[in-house]
Amino acid sequence: MVSSWPNASCLLGLAGAGATAMEVAPQNLFVWNPHWQCFVWNQNDCAENVEEALNMFLVAFDVDLAAVIELDDASYQSPSGWDFIVGKCGHDLVHLFYNTLRWTPSGPQSIGCMQTDPGDRPFVIQQFVGTSGDKVIAVAAHFPHPTFSTEVSVYVQTAQTEHLRTALEAVRRESGIDKVVLMADTNAWSWISNEFIWRQQLGLPGSLVSTRLMQTCCLDADFPPAFTFDRIMANFGDDIQSTALYMGDLPNWTHQVKGTKIGAFHRPVFARLERRALESSPSGVWIAMILLLISTIILAVILLAVVLKKVCKRVEYLDSSTSSSGEEDEHSS
Repeated sequence: MVSSWPNASCLLGLAGAGATAMEVAPQNLFVWNPHWQCFVWNQNDCAENVEEALNMFLVAFDVDLAAVIELDDASYQSPSGWDFIVGKCGHDLVHLFYNTLRWTPSGPQSIGCMQTDPGDRPFVIQQFVGTSGDKVIAVAAHFPHPTFSTEVSVYVQTAQTEHLRTALEAVRRESGIDKVVLMADTNAWSWISNEFIWRQQLGLPGSLVSTRLMQTCCLDADFPPAFTFDRIMANFGDDIQSTALYMGDLPNWTHQVKGTKIGAFHRPVFARLERRALESSPSGVWIAMILLLISTIILAVILLAVVLKKVCKRVEYLDSSTSSSGEEDEHSS
């Protein structure tokens, strides 16, 4: 667990101080839906591995805000320096994570369901205030599945985004803030653009920057080109760099199989917002390099801890097996 390491808080404090000095809006963003089968079926210790990977990503990428969908473990603990707000509808869950060293929940909050009969597909909307005084509205959401069709009109009729749109309008009106970031499993096909979701479906203002449409869903469908579901969008920043993780061979723990059914694991998406006016300055470049070095060190420490943990488990297993074998030999003699 990251929170138990003596050096984690120190390193996170340095990273937080560097970000505070830059006085910028949220920069490092993350969305992931490992899917419910990982926790309910939990084959190959999937739940434990997801939580270890999640905590590693939060720390190594120095994440400001994140949305994690279907994290179905009430005992889960986030690493030191991060906290979360949970939205639940039926069995469905959404966690909105935030970096406590840089962001504080403040002002309006709205937690609801995009489907209401029955309640399903949760969303969390929360206003945050940064250490520099910057204010932003963060949204974590799990969109319903629209009817499959290449006709945009069918998507509009079946996307069921009305409740999220209404809640966003209320929070924006109450807070007076128009700066919004959305992190969601949108369940939107590749022909549905981020711009369309942002403006037509959610009625949000501003110049949009967003992640590339990447094949993030799903393992059970072998990640087809049309399944570009997991996305991050914001109406602030000059540009955004994005990547999907686990693009090569997937770890064994991601494979959940029951009969003919396969778990619908999604690839995580990490994005970094860029503000050229700040990052082009010499001080901004040096700070960015220092933060990158800190993140690299943290990632190396976490990976080493994970490897050592697995090695220790293996050694304990071998020791117990040897001990049992010795006892059997003595008994037989």
